Amino acid sequence: MPTLVTWNCNMAFRRKREALSTYDPDLVVVPECECPDTVGEWDAYDDWRWIGSDEHQGLGVFARGGVSLSYGRAAAVGGTLTAPIRTDGDVDLLAVWAKDDETDPRRRYVGQVFETLRAYDEFLDDRTAVVGDFNWNDQWDDSPKSPLYGTLADVRARLAEYGLTSAYHTAADCAFGDESDPTFYMHKKRSREYHIDYAFLPSDLAERATVSVGTYDEWIDASDHVPLVVEW
Repeated sequence: MPTLVTWNCNMAFRRKREALSTYDPDLVVVPECECPDTVGEWDAYDDWRWIGSDEHQGLGVFARGGVSLSYGRAAAVGGTLTAPIRTDGDVDLLAVWAKDDETDPRRRYVGQVFETLRAYDEFLDDRTAVVGDFNWNDQWDDSPKSPLYGTLADVRARLAEYGLTSAYHTAADCAFGDESDPTFYMHKKRSREYHIDYAFLPSDLAERATVSVGTYDEWIDASDHVPLVVEW
C-alpha cells in the first residue's frame, strides 16, 4: 500500500526526517526543505528533486522503496515553488508550496495555486496528485484582503476537471472549511489552528485511501505544521 506524506518541516528537514519513519513513506513532499545536493546526508531516500532560490528553504520531493523521480514538462512556470514530478509509481506529483506575493497580491497563496494549475495544464491528468502546503483554508475565500486570481473553491473545481479530489475530505466525509484536524498552528499556538495542507488524488485512489494527520503534541516542537499522511 503506497504511502504519501506532505509536511512543511519549518526548515532543517535533515534533522527532523527520522520522525517520519514511523509512516514508512514512499513519497514525501517537504516545503521549507534544505537542498539535498548541498546540505546533509540523504541515504534514507532513493531519489529526490528540489527547487528553490535559498538552499536552506526550498521545496523537496523524496522517494523510497525504489521509486524514481524526474521532472515533468510544463508550458510555463506556475507558482513560486511548484514542481511537476514524474514517478514510476501509481501517480505523478505536482508538489506545491504556495507563498505570499508582495509584487502581485492577487497571486498570493491559493491564487498562486490556481495560476499553477493553468500553467501546468499539459502536465496534469487523472493520474496526477497535487500535494503540499496551499497556505489557505476555505473560510478565507469569502473575505480575502484583496481579490485573488482564484480561490480555493476555484482550485477545487479545476482539479475536479482532472478527476482529482481531496483525500482527507473524502476519508473524513467533511466539507472544506469544516476540518476537525488542523495541519498548521500559526505561531505554534494551539488556539490558531487551520487546515491548509492538501493531497488531491485521482478519485479512485482518494475513495479507498486512509488518511491521518499528526497531532499538535507530537509535532509542535519540530514545526508549526503537522504531517498529512495518505495511504491507498
